[in-house]
Amino acid sequence: MEMTKSTQPPRRLDSSDAALLGAFIVVAVLGTWQRCLLVNDGAVYLAAAWLGNAWDLFYDQNTGRAVSTLLQFGPAWALRPLFANAPDAFMVAAHALYFAVPLALWLVLRLVEPQRLYSRLYLAIVLALVFFTSEMVQGIGLWMIWLALFADPARPRVVTAIATAVLAVALAFTHPGIALLSLMVGICGGALGLLGLPFPRRLAVGALAMGLFLTAVYFALAGTFSPTNPTIAAQHAGSRYDYINPMWMLGTLGFFPVLIALWLLLLAPGLESAGLRWRLSQRAILIVGAIGLGFALGGAHILTWIFARQTAPYTLALALALALASPVAAWSMAARRPLVIYSGIIVVAALSYTVDLALFSRAVEAQLAPLEANDAAPPRFVEIKRSPPPAVQAFARGYFKWIAGDNYVRDVVLYDYGGQRMTFAFYTFFQSGRRVVLFRPLDQPGEWIPFECAPVDRALDRPHDVIDARMLRFLRERYCVGKT
Repeated sequence: MEMTKSTQPPRRLDSSDAALLGAFIVVAVLGTWQRCLLVNDGAVYLAAAWLGNAWDLFYDQNTGRAVSTLLQFGPAWALRPLFANAPDAFMVAAHALYFAVPLALWLVLRLVEPQRLYSRLYLAIVLALVFFTSEMVQGIGLWMIWLALFADPARPRVVTAIATAVLAVALAFTHPGIALLSLMVGICGGALGLLGLPFPRRLAVGALAMGLFLTAVYFALAGTFSPTNPTIAAQHAGSRYDYINPMWMLGTLGFFPVLIALWLLLLAPGLESAGLRWRLSQRAILIVGAIGLGFALGGAHILTWIFARQTAPYTLALALALALASPVAAWSMAARRPLVIYSGIIVVAALSYTVDLALFSRAVEAQLAPLEANDAAPPRFVEIKRSPPPAVQAFARGYFKWIAGDNYVRDVVLYDYGGQRMTFAFYTFFQSGRRVVLFRPLDQPGEWIPFECAPVDRALDRPHDVIDARMLRFLRERYCVGKT
């Protein structure tokens, strides 16, 4: 099946574009306001960017994902000298730049795509991932740009070939999930073609070829650039099957059913426009949306965005394949209601998550307040105990977290975001304006210790100021591996 003639997509925003963009702005503003990156792995990336040579301190442990890492945190690292002793301004800028990158990739997609389905599906999947520092956000954006360029029959072949060569190298240093995405688009496209649907054969072959290339390169890079920090290497080894283990992926959907609603809404337009027997009626879309809104309000928290990563590539692959096998106008029309509802669910989930972050911030500030004053040599380091297990089980928190009632902050917020996490030390360092660090010992078997001691020693040779020097000495004593 040959690809249809390229037409210039309209420049104006459709209702689905406006809804997705509006939801993204809400997510970016709320995430920046509440410093969402400091309650997950982003705290380590931002601490490395603040304290010294971020590549030497930490980023080189993920060399195989360097393109995504530098797109996420490279701009903040580059601008660090502008902020001197202003950590609050640095945090605002770092979060704003973090959210600006997927928005920029979306804008590029709108410039190069032959049909308005690439940018819509990209922004939709980003909304479910961007609260957590997943390298897939940038990888998916670059891959979608490549596919949009590759799919345009009006584009000169030499331009397509150069773009493919350049982007293939960049994609190799994003995330192994991008290989799965590309393979699945090729497989789904081929299957739809066998069913008699007009999926472009060239796209199926190209996606499969790119997926096979990225898979081969991933295995080569995994051996060449494996982390030298043994605790990071152990983490990678422990999660290597999460993206291909069907039982694990089904489990993530069971724990956070809002994801089921989101993924069904993402698939609904293609099921309708491709004319398949299994499709969602307009009433079913509204029911799924209502259920999704309920779970978004009652169950959205930090693990929602983390667990979305494993099933997102497969959902996007099928949604994209169905869209590409459909008439452009039919898919665009069918996508309006589902994507608007999808955006609404994301906004409600973001607001629910922001309530958690605000409650957490207030509770932590109450802990920090008596420790911030009258210290002539900040930051003050205070060892804390691990948070006790919550009365509300994780499964219940994914459905209706408010069940904790009056004990919600203690049993849900502080446990999920606070003292049991290694990142809490960096959260309190920045939240207190570098005056206090609340930390717990990293003494559990298999626990992630973020830094190696040798790079910390090198950073200590050139600290920005005495406060950063004290923080680096703390890392040298408590939060690094390879002590001599």
